[in-house]
Amino acid sequence: MNMRDQMNTEAEEEMETPPTPPPSSSSSSSSSTSCCKRKSADRLNSGSEKRRRLEIKPQDVLTVKDVCELIQYVTLRRSHKMRKPSWFSVSDECVSRVNVMILDGLTQSHFYRYFSLFTHLRSKYSTCSADLLTSDLFNAELATPPDGAGTHTPFPAALMWHPVIRRFGLKRAVLSNFLLTQQEMTKHRFPEKGVCGCEGFVCTASGSVTDSSPLYGLDCEMCLTSAGQEVTRVALVDASGRCVLDELIKPLNPIINYCTEFSGVTRALLSPVCTRLSDVQALLLQLLPPDAVLVGHSLDGDLRALQLIHPHVMDTSLLYRMDFGRRFKLKHLAQVILKREIQSAVCVGHDPCEDALAALHLAQFFIRKGPGEVVQEYLQELWQQQLPDDEEQQISDHQHSPQSFGHALFRSGQSAVFLGRCSEISGVLCAQMCRRQQCSSDREVVCVFRRVVQSYSVSVLLFSSFINTLKQTTASGHLQQVCARLQQMCVLYVGPLPSDATERLVLKLLKRCGRLRSTRQLHYTHGAHMEVVFEHLEGAALALERLNGHQLSDCTIKVRRPVHEQTLDLDECVCERQQDRVCERFLYVCNLSCKAQRREQQLQSLTHLGPPAVHAGTRSRHAFIEFASADSAQAAVGVGLFTGSRKLWACPALTPPHMSSWTPPDPPTTEINPNAQPGEECDERLLERRIRKLDRRVGKVYRALEGNCLSIVILPGTRVDGVDHLGLCFMHCKQT
Repeated sequence: MNMRDQMNTEAEEEMETPPTPPPSSSSSSSSSTSCCKRKSADRLNSGSEKRRRLEIKPQDVLTVKDVCELIQYVTLRRSHKMRKPSWFSVSDECVSRVNVMILDGLTQSHFYRYFSLFTHLRSKYSTCSADLLTSDLFNAELATPPDGAGTHTPFPAALMWHPVIRRFGLKRAVLSNFLLTQQEMTKHRFPEKGVCGCEGFVCTASGSVTDSSPLYGLDCEMCLTSAGQEVTRVALVDASGRCVLDELIKPLNPIINYCTEFSGVTRALLSPVCTRLSDVQALLLQLLPPDAVLVGHSLDGDLRALQLIHPHVMDTSLLYRMDFGRRFKLKHLAQVILKREIQSAVCVGHDPCEDALAALHLAQFFIRKGPGEVVQEYLQELWQQQLPDDEEQQISDHQHSPQSFGHALFRSGQSAVFLGRCSEISGVLCAQMCRRQQCSSDREVVCVFRRVVQSYSVSVLLFSSFINTLKQTTASGHLQQVCARLQQMCVLYVGPLPSDATERLVLKLLKRCGRLRSTRQLHYTHGAHMEVVFEHLEGAALALERLNGHQLSDCTIKVRRPVHEQTLDLDECVCERQQDRVCERFLYVCNLSCKAQRREQQLQSLTHLGPPAVHAGTRSRHAFIEFASADSAQAAVGVGLFTGSRKLWACPALTPPHMSSWTPPDPPTTEINPNAQPGEECDERLLERRIRKLDRRVGKVYRALEGNCLSIVILPGTRVDGVDHLGLCFMHCKQT
């Protein structure tokens, strides 16, 4: 059992909102940036997936610098011999990519004010850090400067970001390197066994692919029937270019449109045909060996039309790829790469044999040349891009330090992408260091990310909808209202008080439950009352439980929460906090002695529950104790805790480890207007809807992540009128 002390902040470099580095390598502005760092086992499930355990070894604080060092280690550990952070316990092979989501405008206060709305964020991530956080990631200096390792490559560095290089690397590789992975086939909707919509599809024989495995070009032509698109002609060519199958197929359903201008198939051609789809499927099963590799252009549509499932495919539209899911047409690729004219306007319709052969030759050319040579040779002619005359001078002009993370990532052949408002990083980072995609909405950010998720080592997503909504609302002092709403959970009214009761006597009674932030006597009621603001939510909860109905000088006092429309759901908020697994192993203990020596003895007497505890602050009569398991913490509450003859009051912890208090040092006014204006109510509902959407988009991004991806979600925090509104950081390593 370890005692959880109040978290103190320490000065660190403040990270900039843009996820890319500024041109100079100068230090960022200093700001109070720290985060909680303790062992946390994330045991929640996402669907049926058993979640990987992300452990953070015991340490006082986790700074922004620590987070940067972690990301540097994950991405550069192989090329730069980076030192593994001592607090990160996940094995090397468990992390392959890094995704960072920045929820602009959100703070720690927003998260706990709208706690119930963050369903995906709470269920999929572990709360790992706190305080002001943004992402000055790319300009951060390397924690372990490399000795020339990974800083030079003969390939032009300006092409390292190219989508072909990001996917396939630089050098020529074995055939299997160019096949679509299972994840890519799922992403691009290739037919798969057991997938919805593929019932009744025919599966080919499956075998291992080697360098000598045969390639077959495949192409189909379609028509429109009453059931949708159906295949009317199929062609298959072997590696030598010989057409081994060219068949017309009569659809089972009535034809609405022959699509002759594309397919070349007419009513006259198809009328005498008796061949059905099942006949062609049988021929294909006979012709294709188990290790055959099917090659085509946008092959997923052809296989779906044929109702055929084949595990080894090569798609030329994804070999010669562009950024953000765009694709070249087969006609254009054949004209530029093969210097061949296909799908000529002179001919009526496309010839599937010609198209299948063109796709086959494009794939053979790509394999023979290798991705690096293909990109260099056709960069301008195909991708309409030009290599800088002097790329080294260009990098020098941008004044990037060779020791910065962005430069090291770039020089090691890896790539990064920023999706969001590009104006946030305009002029900050050259395009060679980080690909930028302007997105006008959070929805567009998610859509683009889904298309490019597998193409980048580091992806940074900026969601701006919440801060844009804040600018549109009419309510003033939004953050102050949010903080006041949180503080209301710690406010109690105590009374009526006996006429002879001194303030010191009342405060002594209340301090048994925890530290008080402020008190205020109310003399305008029938009996004397006192408004009390506890520092911790646990103190208010225990006072409600233990002191309501307490006898004080022959007077029965009542302890109540303030009652108005803004506080009617406080009990539900407390119940939600009790279900938060971040606090499940912690116990709040109060009624300790006010004398330091005696308090130490009381805490030491609890060592039978675990390791020695440490008190929570000077002259504190409360403490947070961490148990080995949630069951142990619950059992301790059930049996009660005693130190000698004194019984300690205890309850499950409601305050997360990274929060020092629910009430800020300079708390805002706790007066909440019960007669809120209609505009303010509309603004509140608007913000709640925006947060729900934002949380759903976090869930969508999480589902799109590959296995073994380290996902980090940052609530940056902000500084308003000289007051720091702290942020939060969430981490999770997604399981394969």
